[in-house]
Amino acid sequence: MLALGALTSVGATIAAAEEGPRVMTAVDLLNLARASSPMPSPDGSAILYRVSHADWDKNKAVSELWRLDAAGGAPRRMLADAGSHASWSPDGRAIAFVDTREGDKTAQIYLLAADGGEARRLSALDTAPSDLVWSDDGKALFFLANVPQSKERTARLKAKDDMVPFEEPLDHKALWRLDLADGAAPAKAQRVVEGGFDVRAFDRVGGAHGGRIVYRRAASGLLDDQSASELYLHVDGAPDRRLTDNDYNETELRLAPDGRSALFIATAKGGRYGTFNPNLFVLDLASGAVREMAAGPDWAVKEAIWSADGRTIYFTAQDGVRTTLQAVDLAHDRVTRLVGGDAVIGGIALSRDGHTLGFAQRTSARPEEIVTFDPARPRPIQRTHLHDDLASRFRLPRQEAIHWTTRDGQKLEGLLTYPLDYQPGKRYPLIVQSHGGPRSADQFNLFAYSRFLPLLTARGAMVLSVNYRGGTGYGDTFLQGMNAGYFRLADKDVLSGVDELVARGLADPDRLGMMGWSAGGHMTARLETVTDRFKAAVVGAGAVDWPSMYLTSDTRWQRKEWFVTPPYGTTARRDLYQDYSPLAAVDKVTTPTLILAGAEDERVPSSQSVMYYRALKALGVESRLYLAPREPHNFRELRHRLFQINAQVEWFSRLVLGLDFTPEEAPEPADS
Repeated sequence: MLALGALTSVGATIAAAEEGPRVMTAVDLLNLARASSPMPSPDGSAILYRVSHADWDKNKAVSELWRLDAAGGAPRRMLADAGSHASWSPDGRAIAFVDTREGDKTAQIYLLAADGGEARRLSALDTAPSDLVWSDDGKALFFLANVPQSKERTARLKAKDDMVPFEEPLDHKALWRLDLADGAAPAKAQRVVEGGFDVRAFDRVGGAHGGRIVYRRAASGLLDDQSASELYLHVDGAPDRRLTDNDYNETELRLAPDGRSALFIATAKGGRYGTFNPNLFVLDLASGAVREMAAGPDWAVKEAIWSADGRTIYFTAQDGVRTTLQAVDLAHDRVTRLVGGDAVIGGIALSRDGHTLGFAQRTSARPEEIVTFDPARPRPIQRTHLHDDLASRFRLPRQEAIHWTTRDGQKLEGLLTYPLDYQPGKRYPLIVQSHGGPRSADQFNLFAYSRFLPLLTARGAMVLSVNYRGGTGYGDTFLQGMNAGYFRLADKDVLSGVDELVARGLADPDRLGMMGWSAGGHMTARLETVTDRFKAAVVGAGAVDWPSMYLTSDTRWQRKEWFVTPPYGTTARRDLYQDYSPLAAVDKVTTPTLILAGAEDERVPSSQSVMYYRALKALGVESRLYLAPREPHNFRELRHRLFQINAQVEWFSRLVLGLDFTPEEAPEPADS
């Protein structure tokens, strides 16, 4: 049987040969498959990975689990639109995963033979599990799940007697062990550690009833409680021992193979939290000493894993518009680049024998594919081929990194995406896209649905993304550019990129548009209060009033650094909140503004969008607001994503490009 990816590729290649490459549509963009989460088997002979793709009947992107053998052959689909947290058994004979199947009141743990077949349910849980980790001997699975509600509380909730204190934790996530019984009946899970706290992450080495577990615990699952979380060591038969006492959050927690040390990533330096790029740390469990690894370069560490012998750590590092794969030798603190280039790498995983390292990689010309190599002989091999025919099917624009220097001497980097049929010497309309975060950066990517670059460039637009001060991957001083003044430098950086393209003769200064989501939405709203040079703007999930944003968002982390104090009290720096709130200067706005947000957004509450829209309308500025029902900070439903693209392309087509636009329709249901 031919695999799904192969069938799609063959059919598309035949069609492309007959018709030639065509312009990509919004539905084409949303339909692109994405490979992620490679999981090499213990001996590296096979690789599990996920493929997500659009399912218009279900109105969502579905994720499938696939397997391919290192020796070759077509990939095989193991699970269709089902299963999460998949994990190989230590002997490579089975795969544990989480799923909700017929008859399940909540998600359960299932076991599937490595060669496929019918999955067997292992658990009978009252709350959904996650983060499956096998014991080294394969006799147990460890996982996280909420502590079940008491019978009294369940009865009260059923009777709608459900008034509870706001943001006072009533549920706690705990660490559990599931012993794998030989019989068919599901086993009962045992709680590993007790206490009224949340276990947020863990890792372990050793057998089912021995070994060591390091876990991170916090007062609750609230985001603002995470900086006060700490690491603890659990060994059966002994009291849990606290390992850390600091003011930062340890992420990407991984135990060394010998169980004597643990690695983590944190935004810290000198033992304290601060406005720093995330870096790599190693904790000695016996002494509690913390060692900062790979310090010095201006990168931001994203993920990290141990080598099989524990002598090396492999990690991904965001270096401006690229993310590379690096290795650090613990004995000598020597860093070696393993994989680089104009690409973005993520989802690193290593086989138990240490000879197969897998990752997902995207470039400006190709969405994510799975790549593997042997760390001892780093010659990357592309394992999946979801997009080999992309260039024969579609006419795609060119994207490249560009560099310039601002008036105050700051060197900046951005991404420039050229129009289709670009002609040197000709000026083009320019759409400026600002990244979110803001502690992030724009990186090589033509195929993000929220940027719809193939559509804009097909309509003759040039697109610029500026990595402005306050973002990651350019050093700590660059990252600190928002401290004590959110728009002290960042908006000037974006405008300097526009000036640069105008000076180079690339951009038409009379045909400019701008857009962004989240922090990119903040940026877009700010820019239209300081300049009238843009003909159209799209503010996506943007903050426009910082005092109310501070107090209504689900997190305040980082924001005190930008504004020095909270917005309340007699010592509040109200000048900073006022000066950098677009709403405070909304009477200066003349740019037609489209506003989009999720109605259920907790990160940037939709009230921010409503306030901005009402102010613009009252001032007579052309504006329109759409609040997507059921959606959080980023849209999930396919039809909402399609509307998001249609609305923005229409806005820019009419106001910047001078073109008509017909919105695309969602595909008809399969059974229609």
